[in-house]
Amino acid sequence: MTAVVMLAVFFVATLVVGLMPTILQRRAGTTMSSGEYFLGGRGLGLVLIFFTLMATWYSSGVFLGSVAEVYTKGLEWVFGFTSSAIAAIVFLLLGPKIKRLGDRHGYVTQADMYADRFKSPAVGYLSGLIGIVFIIPYITIQMVGTGYIIETFTDGIIPYWAGALIGLLVCFAFIYTGGIRSVAWTDVFFGILFLLSIWGVVLIVADNAFGGFGSMFSTIVDENTELLTLPGPEGVTWTYFFSQAWVIGLGGYMWPHLFMRMFASDSVKSIRRSGSLLILASLVAQIPIVIGALAAANAFPGLDSPDTALLVLVKEYAPLWIVGILAVGGVAASLSTINSLIHSEGVLISNDIYAKIKRKNANDRSVLRFTRLVITVLCVLVYLMSLTEPQFLWSIMAQAYGGVIQFFPVTIAALYWKKATKEGVFAGMSVGVAVTLFFSLGPVAEPLGIVAPAWGLLANVICLIAVSLATQSRRPALEKETVA
Repeated sequence: MTAVVMLAVFFVATLVVGLMPTILQRRAGTTMSSGEYFLGGRGLGLVLIFFTLMATWYSSGVFLGSVAEVYTKGLEWVFGFTSSAIAAIVFLLLGPKIKRLGDRHGYVTQADMYADRFKSPAVGYLSGLIGIVFIIPYITIQMVGTGYIIETFTDGIIPYWAGALIGLLVCFAFIYTGGIRSVAWTDVFFGILFLLSIWGVVLIVADNAFGGFGSMFSTIVDENTELLTLPGPEGVTWTYFFSQAWVIGLGGYMWPHLFMRMFASDSVKSIRRSGSLLILASLVAQIPIVIGALAAANAFPGLDSPDTALLVLVKEYAPLWIVGILAVGGVAASLSTINSLIHSEGVLISNDIYAKIKRKNANDRSVLRFTRLVITVLCVLVYLMSLTEPQFLWSIMAQAYGGVIQFFPVTIAALYWKKATKEGVFAGMSVGVAVTLFFSLGPVAEPLGIVAPAWGLLANVICLIAVSLATQSRRPALEKETVA
């Protein structure tokens, strides 16, 4: 019951934080515009930008999926630190230029930027479609994580289906009314809760179960040495390690909801400072996950569902109030990503598809109304999908990168390569996704141990360059971009 009470308090607090921007706006007598709903009027400051980036990145995919990876494969998960650091550096290097271009041309999504840079609505439609399709499984695993955490920590008092539904309804309430500003403020709340809960719980559990970190690692060395070495108990290859790290690192901030944060920030300075802080956050947020998963692997080997290893460990070795704290932290991790993904999916469909097709008939009010309709339908869809309860959440999320990693070479070409053509970009994205799907679902599974999205990325780059060079005569005179 302790966990039930703490979760109830958490959900109420979340609603208060999430609805507050809407309440304040109405008291001020201002109306919601699509620009405010989508990007917060391009005025999100350092605190909001950093926490909405950090909290959205470290989701239930980390809280559950990453735990399963460490539990089964050991320190192979060090690629998680590597990829997070690479992603933060990518954000730090590309973010300022993307922000300037977004302000100058009024971009809302990356599809806007691609379509304008390559003078091709088709490129915009394709990139928007890729983002829309690959976000759906990402939302679904966050829903699954929410349901798992609530059911496990409440001992089934709140069943899986109800836990997932409660989390979704809470998010829907403040996303529908407040847009990105409500999402960002709840991310601040979620991010702080996640960090405090995971660090506090791991410190207490390590002491209760093993007598401290020193004793814990000594026990693991004696009984499960393979967890602390590469290639680990499952023989993870170096090709897998490096290809996975680079795919997630280069593709991390190509996710549409994170890309939009660059346009939503209030200044280039906020982008730069956020990028620097994200590098540090890659360590602070993941070290306790690794420690907890290693402890669980040693204390409870052979779990049927590795995703729940940390949850099982805490329930065995921590007092009830600590169990409640971790439950809150875990749900916060899930909801911090659900809110951003659902909001961005609504924006993508309305901005990249609906507004472009309707053109003159798509006024601000109709776009906003359509966005909220999409968000409503999307919530119903992902909830129904989550009821299938897929296992190994990290594997699902890693495959979802097969789509968004295709945006990285397109972004580089848009910013730095004037010879890139719309034909090259369109062909590159199309071939990249096709190759990724072939090596993920086809008869040939990840040659040389290199993950499927990496093969897709390679095919994209080769195709983009080759087709662009072959279609130079068709390339229109592009407006020269000068970015200070």
